[in-house]
Amino acid sequence: MTAQNILELAVCIVADKPAATAARQRAMQAISHYPGFISWRAVGSCETPGMLADLVEWETLDAAKSAGERVRRDPDFAPYMAAISAVMLMQHFAVEQQI
Repeated sequence: MTAQNILELAVCIVADKPAATAARQRAMQAISHYPGFISWRAVGSCETPGMLADLVEWETLDAAKSAGERVRRDPDFAPYMAAISAVMLMQHFAVEQQI
């Protein structure tokens, strides 16, 4: 990861975690072919059973924003979006320091 890369953090709540996890896997496969995609770390909360977080790394902020528009039309992403009850945080971050 270089300083120019963008990290996209999405934290959400799902009602049916097994269904959301399966839908997320399909979404991950689809988005892995988007321009500027680097990686996606999918994690689940240890304290809140229905809380998931996705940390997606992009080459640029433009690539991240373009992907954000594209997922709204991507049929492979629709089941994951439908599985999300609430979005707690959806934000882009630039790496300032790393050790």
